Amino acid sequence: MEDADRRVLQVNRTFLVKNIANPDDVANELFSNEIFTEGMKDEVEVEKLKEKKVRKLLDILPRRGPEAFQIFIKVLQDTNNDHVALKLKSGISPQNNSHHRQEDGEDDLPQTWPDPLSLEGRLTVKPLTCPASRFQKTGCYKMGRRPRGRVLIINNKIFFGPLEEDENGKKRVTLATREGTEQDERKIQEVFEQMFFVVDVHMDKKGEEIKALLKEEVKKDFHHKADCFVLVIMTHGTSGAIYGVDGKTVSIEEIKMLLNGENFPAMADKPKVLLIQACRGETKDEGVKETAADIEKEIKSTGEILKDLSLNTVSDSKSESVTATMSHMVVAMASTLGMVSYRNKIYGSWFLTAVAYVFAKYSHTNDIHQMLTKVNQLVSRGRAKDNKQNKEFVAISESSYTLSKDLYFCPGYFIEEVPQSRIQQASF
Repeated sequence: MEDADRRVLQVNRTFLVKNIANPDDVANELFSNEIFTEGMKDEVEVEKLKEKKVRKLLDILPRRGPEAFQIFIKVLQDTNNDHVALKLKSGISPQNNSHHRQEDGEDDLPQTWPDPLSLEGRLTVKPLTCPASRFQKTGCYKMGRRPRGRVLIINNKIFFGPLEEDENGKKRVTLATREGTEQDERKIQEVFEQMFFVVDVHMDKKGEEIKALLKEEVKKDFHHKADCFVLVIMTHGTSGAIYGVDGKTVSIEEIKMLLNGENFPAMADKPKVLLIQACRGETKDEGVKETAADIEKEIKSTGEILKDLSLNTVSDSKSESVTATMSHMVVAMASTLGMVSYRNKIYGSWFLTAVAYVFAKYSHTNDIHQMLTKVNQLVSRGRAKDNKQNKEFVAISESSYTLSKDLYFCPGYFIEEVPQSRIQQASF
């Protein structure tokens, strides 16, 4: 489907959810016109509420080829939804779009998360469009070198510890394989590389190997000519610590200590960003229960109740008292203290996919505090469902800051090219 047609569906989503009267008939006609497969038609029909049927239909439709939009309009006419078809055929101008958003109270972030349309294909970082002088004032960290600095990614997927005995006396690994983590790695790498960072990925590291990597990292001479350092950890976690693939833990405080000004002198007065995708406990948050009036208010203000991604969503859990004592540091965690975080097997974790999406879309105008606030918004829109308990769970990420200036990444802008010899050194 063309981007312009997707946009029409997106900005009219609230209207469509409220006004399509017979979604089962629409889905059946889309199947007859070879836009939907039988399985897609069944996905719509299995939903019990009309609104959920329409949302499911609208989630599938944008991925169904260049002719899907026009055939959808024809199907609406054929199923006595003529007023809906007329609304879509009229389109929506940028001016009307702005009015629509203001009137309905919507923001420009996806209303569900992870959102397949937003994560489809390669994320493209928007370059700086305003004068760079805006970000070169004394209240901002310097961000003008190419490359900016290093991004160290530690991605633990397959674990062989800790072990416990099952009911038959056989030992088994207690930490599950982290399916979907490769999606986090890919998107984080593609976004930061576009922002002029050198990305270094390390897979499946034991607890002691993680500490050794960090001790080696802070000694790299490259950092003397860098503007920023980013550490991304993807693993299982518990309260106050993350797991190596051997089941040994490394405390968050120890990681921060290894990166403080004393141990990392080359970056002592420069920003250091820690992004940690791991649980911080085993509690699952059911959220605050809403009344019918609350739900109706949410429909009006956001355009939809957030969709359920339960079929492919798992947690990274297997207690953290974080004290912000390190200067020039941002620590962003996938969940709050004591809580699990969630990872979708197809799209990646709620948290890191949100980081990649937000940084790509907003780093040309927003500082890191503004962007991580948007990340929180997206993570809070995720839903994980336990079908056995018939419960729905939510999550929220958490960030702490000891920055003394505003941190803008200024994508596309540079005033100093780091010598090739140092760039090669940064890659090792």
